[in-house]
Amino acid sequence: MKRTIFTLALLFASAFIVNAQKVKEKDIIGTWKLVIDIEEEMEDEAEEADTMLEEVFIKAISGFVGGIMEDIEIYFEFQSDNDVKITVLAYDEKETETGSWYINKRGYLVIEDIEDDDDNFNISTDDDEWKLIDGILVSDEHEEDRTVYMTRVD
Repeated sequence: MKRTIFTLALLFASAFIVNAQKVKEKDIIGTWKLVIDIEEEMEDEAEEADTMLEEVFIKAISGFVGGIMEDIEIYFEFQSDNDVKITVLAYDEKETETGSWYINKRGYLVIEDIEDDDDNFNISTDDDEWKLIDGILVSDEHEEDRTVYMTRVD
């Protein structure tokens, strides 16, 4: 009886597990837009706040930060030579830098540190794995809530 209940529980739980596909180069090549649902992320942080003051503060700045993020677009152009061009469009300004990417042994995308010569632009993503789930690239840190992901634009 215990074995039957355990087997049923496993089957039920596996129905809710998201199956990330192993990333292949052909899946990555092209341009992707980074999407950050900052308001959802801030709501989650507010719910986990230790004090009511902290919760009120987080909720107060949520709209402000969300408004700023609406004016910023970030694109990743993955090239077949394992280079990636990152373009940030913000307030009629455009900045583009390059970095590199690879698919690790687990089959997930890894984007290596990107820095410019003037140290104005720095993205540290060495620890992030990006998983292909339902046609979008999802950061492993945000796999469950999908508040940070990339969607293909070409």
